[in-house]
Amino acid sequence: MAESFKSHITVDKNIVSLLSKFTYERSFPYALREVVSNSYDADATTARIDIALDRNRVTIHDNGSGMTREEFDYYLRIAGQRRGKRETPKFGRKRIGQFGVGFLAILPFCELLQITSTTENSEEVFTAEIPAWRFFKHDGQSLDVGTVDVPGEVTRNVKSKAEHFTQITLLKLTDLGKRYFNQKPLTKRKNSVLSWPALDRLKWEMQEDLPLAFPVDSPANEVLPYPEPVGMSVYLQSEQLWRNFSGGEIVDKGELTVEGIKLRYAVVTPWKAVQPYELRGLKMRLNNVGVGPREYFDIEIGRKYSRGQWLSGEVQILNGLDGEVTLSRDAFVVTPEYEAVRDKLASVLRKWADFVETVDVASRDMTKQIRGGKQVRVAPKREIVERNIKALEGRGFTVRRLDQRGEAEPVHVDKAKKEVVVYETHPGLEDTISIRGRKRRIIYTHGSGRITYQNACRVTQDGDLEIDPNYPLFKSKRYGDVFKKFYIFAVLARNESSSRKEMFDFMLSHVEKEFRDF
Repeated sequence: MAESFKSHITVDKNIVSLLSKFTYERSFPYALREVVSNSYDADATTARIDIALDRNRVTIHDNGSGMTREEFDYYLRIAGQRRGKRETPKFGRKRIGQFGVGFLAILPFCELLQITSTTENSEEVFTAEIPAWRFFKHDGQSLDVGTVDVPGEVTRNVKSKAEHFTQITLLKLTDLGKRYFNQKPLTKRKNSVLSWPALDRLKWEMQEDLPLAFPVDSPANEVLPYPEPVGMSVYLQSEQLWRNFSGGEIVDKGELTVEGIKLRYAVVTPWKAVQPYELRGLKMRLNNVGVGPREYFDIEIGRKYSRGQWLSGEVQILNGLDGEVTLSRDAFVVTPEYEAVRDKLASVLRKWADFVETVDVASRDMTKQIRGGKQVRVAPKREIVERNIKALEGRGFTVRRLDQRGEAEPVHVDKAKKEVVVYETHPGLEDTISIRGRKRRIIYTHGSGRITYQNACRVTQDGDLEIDPNYPLFKSKRYGDVFKKFYIFAVLARNESSSRKEMFDFMLSHVEKEFRDF
């Protein structure tokens, strides 16, 4: 037999303003995160989110410790400081929530919030319905939230003793709730989560902030181990969610203590721009939950640190800052200790942005010089290779020099091992040019006199080509190699042609062949 009851929402001072400001400013993913975070604090091992837009409802079900009828009254106490230990009773997790804003955040997105729960070894199951619409549709008049009835009923069933759960259902989604799912993807921002369908965006945003594990095969597990002894699996539309982490190479990891704040971090790069945009920078986590968007901590991304966009990673606060997070848990309160943490993390990102840029520029420069193409410098290949190898050695790379010739490339840079392998006798390191089926060596010399168009390029008695790289046209960063080849064709056309027409044909035919795809 069911027993009816009535509860009321009770508030601390200054909380009423949150009903009109705080909740409306938050997105649906934020509100959903708050509800699932409550499941984590209730020692749930599984939480399932089911979105049924055709039925105009969203359900969150967890197998946590559940609530008694009396505990539900405390659940309705908004912004009441949590009683008892900061660790959960069953698994000893660090609690995420300090204030009862979980259901407050979700109220604007539905007209009715239904809560059903029971605890282990209890025959009682209660169901209550919070009339969310009452808090947001009162014609601008001040509302005493304590006068709003929260009706419910308790049923008793012996079979319920083996169960423990809480189920929260959003019934009759409001326009604010529907708006999230109806918004069209911003196709112009193809590398952003904003270009994804609503459910994909929701999945990504949940994975950014919820206390989830990394996929089992993720290398992140080795450097950022799950901080709690027992975790919680979350499913969205029956698909398990995993913590976001960029693919690529983990270039830095470790633990630091800054002004008494202990943290663990990892920096990763895929050696290209991280996608989507929102995955760039370091994600801060406190008590295993994300705090705010990813950050670069005010370092200059762009012209100064152009490869900063290649960096991603995570920072786990292991000890400290618990009392320095905002009510919404989407930012930290600015304190001297937090500023010191920011400064330290900024120095870490600057170091690795500079490292990634140095390594990438050196690798690209060698490859471009060896393979040829646009904007190749007029200089010996070995000189360019050795200059860049020296830059890589300065970044901790080791160098191995081998005599093998059969490799596809004469220089191989292993960024993961921080190693450069040079195949010394590889023909790709030779400076040559093939014209009319004949391979000619290019010898770079530095003349002692004035350099003119007449002596910038010369043919030796052996048919080799002498190039003076100090000739002004050859020093052009963009077109130096183009001018060099043009001069080579001109000199050979003059030396090997018996008539003006033959010289003209020689010259233009090679120019067309060389630069048709320029």
